[in-house]
Amino acid sequence: MMTSSVSSSPLSYSSPTPSPELIKINSNHKTYYIEIGLTILFLCLTIPSLFFLTLIYHRETTFISTSLAIATTTTITATPTIIDSSFIKSTYQQKNFYRKSLFNYPQARCMDDSIASYYIRLSNNNNSYWLIYFDGGWFCYSKESCNLRRIYSPNLITSNNMNEKKSFIGIFSSLKQYNIIYVPYCSSDLWSGSSNKTYSHGYDIFHAIFDDLKFDKQFQKAKQIIFTGFSAGGLGLLLNLPNLLKKFSSTIDLRVIIDSGWFIDYPGSINGITKINEAMIYWNTQIPSTCQLKPQYKCFLGSEAIRLFPSHVSILIIQSLFDQTQLHLDKLYINSNDFSLKLIENLRQSSNRISIFAPACSIHGLLFRSLWSQFNIEQRTLASVLNIWLKRTKRTHVQLIDNHFDSSFCPHREDDDDDDGI
Repeated sequence: MMTSSVSSSPLSYSSPTPSPELIKINSNHKTYYIEIGLTILFLCLTIPSLFFLTLIYHRETTFISTSLAIATTTTITATPTIIDSSFIKSTYQQKNFYRKSLFNYPQARCMDDSIASYYIRLSNNNNSYWLIYFDGGWFCYSKESCNLRRIYSPNLITSNNMNEKKSFIGIFSSLKQYNIIYVPYCSSDLWSGSSNKTYSHGYDIFHAIFDDLKFDKQFQKAKQIIFTGFSAGGLGLLLNLPNLLKKFSSTIDLRVIIDSGWFIDYPGSINGITKINEAMIYWNTQIPSTCQLKPQYKCFLGSEAIRLFPSHVSILIIQSLFDQTQLHLDKLYINSNDFSLKLIENLRQSSNRISIFAPACSIHGLLFRSLWSQFNIEQRTLASVLNIWLKRTKRTHVQLIDNHFDSSFCPHREDDDDDDGI
C-alpha cells in the first residue's frame, strides 16, 4: 500500500529538514521572548514616570483643595466675615487694581499739579459690598514745609502710583469679598483744601470721587459701604462725610472706620493747634456748613465731628492710646500717661455713638499693617472685633479700651513703620 511504503521509508526518518509545523513553533518562542523583554523595558520606563506624575498630581490636588477651603470661608453671606490676614497669602491683588483718573474734574489736582486718580479692585460677582479707603501721610502747612515735602516725600504729592505695599498687606488682603476703592493722599491738606495757589485740593478730590462714582453702575448696586480713613484720611472723613452721607439711600448699610484719626484738644499744648490753624489758611480749607464750631479747627476733632454724623451710620474708632504721631504733633513725651488718660476720657464722651478698639500701643495706624488682625485687648483681636461690628445692628456698639494700659498685645514689624505719619 502507498501509505505503508511511505511510512517505512528510511528517507522519512533521516531527513534533516524539519516539518513546516515545527518551524512555526520555534518562531513563536523567539517572538515571545522578545515581547517579554520589551514589556520589562516599558515597565522600567513608565513606572518611575507614573510615580513622579502621581506626586505632582497629589500636590496640585492638595493646593486646589486648600484654595477651595479658603475660598469657601470667604464666600459672601448676609454679613461678610473678615478673614484673619495671617492666613492670607496675597500675591495678586496689585494686578487687580485699575486706575480711574478724575480728568473730568479740573479742580481735582494733586500737589504736583497732576490730575488726581483713585484705584478700584472688583471682587468676583459681587456688587453689594464696598470698602472705600482714604490714605494718610502727615501734612504740610507753609510754603517752606511743602517744598520739603516735595523733595523728601514725592510719593505723597501725586496719585500716579498707588501704594503697592498696602495693596498686598493689611485689611486689603483680608477683605477679598469686598470691592475696594483705594484713594491715594496727594494733597497734603487733610483732605480739606481748595487752593490753586498752593495746589491744595483735598476737598475737591474727595467730592469729585463720589460725584464720579454716581455714574458707576456697579457702585449704584451697593448694599453696604464701609468708609475707611487712616490718619489724615480719617480726619478727612470726619470733616467731609457728615454732609456727603445725606445723599446716600437710607437702604444702604453705611459704616465708617477711623484708624488713628481721633485727635483731641489736649490742654496746655498749643503746638499742634497752631500748626493746624496756620495750615487751614494756607490750604483755603473748606469747612462744611454743618460744622459751625469756633475756632474752626475743632471740626477736625473726633468728639466734635461725630455729633454731625447721621444717627443711622455705624462708626468704629481704632485708636492707639499712645499714638506716636499725636504725641509728636503736640510735642509730648512718648510715655505721657496723662495724655492717654485724657484720650480715654474723650473717647468715652462719645461712647453712646461709636464702637471703639483702643489698645495701649506706641504706634500710629493699625489696619494697613501686615499683622493688623493680631492686635488684641484682653485676648480679643482686632479681627474678631471687626467681625462682630459688621454683624451687629447699628444701635449696638463694640467697645474695647485698655483702661489700665496692661492688657494689650501690639505685634510689631519694622517694615510696617515706613508708612507711619498723619
